[in-house]
Amino acid sequence: MQESNWDEDVVFDRDHLKAFTSGDPFFEKQVLDIFVQNAPGYLEELSQASVDDWSALAHKLKGAARGIGAWRLARASERAELMENSMLTEEISSGVCACLNVRMEELLAYIAELPKDEDGLLI
Repeated sequence: MQESNWDEDVVFDRDHLKAFTSGDPFFEKQVLDIFVQNAPGYLEELSQASVDDWSALAHKLKGAARGIGAWRLARASERAELMENSMLTEEISSGVCACLNVRMEELLAYIAELPKDEDGLLI
């Protein structure tokens, strides 16, 4: 499988989220809230994954990131997904998860700083 061409310089693509939600601000908020509540848990699951579960859990994280337009996290998750099982030593998987954690924290901080109105809707 070939890697995607998502722009890894983009932490969060608001235009993608708007297109995904058809510009509905309430739906945007729901999608982001669900991501913020669940995606860190996906990363935690990945950090504890067996070799057999690694690819599926990385795919789950990639899908969540891709859904909101978090291209930097999506690309890193995709690389994790595409890793050969034979490469997955504890040291390597730990390093990959550390990288993903940095990207997750960066994304969550970015989302938290997005301008919102009094109802928490993106402006």
